[in-house]
Amino acid sequence: MQVEETIDVVADAAGAPLRFEWRGVTHGVTSIPEPWVGRRPWWRESGRAPRGRALMLLEAYEWRVDAVSLTGGGADGSEPLDGTYDIAFMPDRGWVLMAASHERLEAQLFA
Repeated sequence: MQVEETIDVVADAAGAPLRFEWRGVTHGVTSIPEPWVGRRPWWRESGRAPRGRALMLLEAYEWRVDAVSLTGGGADGSEPLDGTYDIAFMPDRGWVLMAASHERLEAQLFA
């Protein structure tokens, strides 16, 4: 499920996420991060690419990770969600949680 929310990330020396905080819950990465370069939804963010910056607007450096809650529920009283997450680093926005998957996730986020 698409999320696209800014998050705080602690990364290793190579830039791979080790843990991240999302909606008041700190998650620890439990899998080897799988890196790839993905395409950003540029059409939702900008009408035109500034000259010489097109690649920055088109590409996102992403990692798919499995993660578990390290701190319990969120500040809003929600249950922690252990699952699979797609995390991207975008030079102009910082770290962004692009997508999350878990069997309870959709019901909890969109109840």
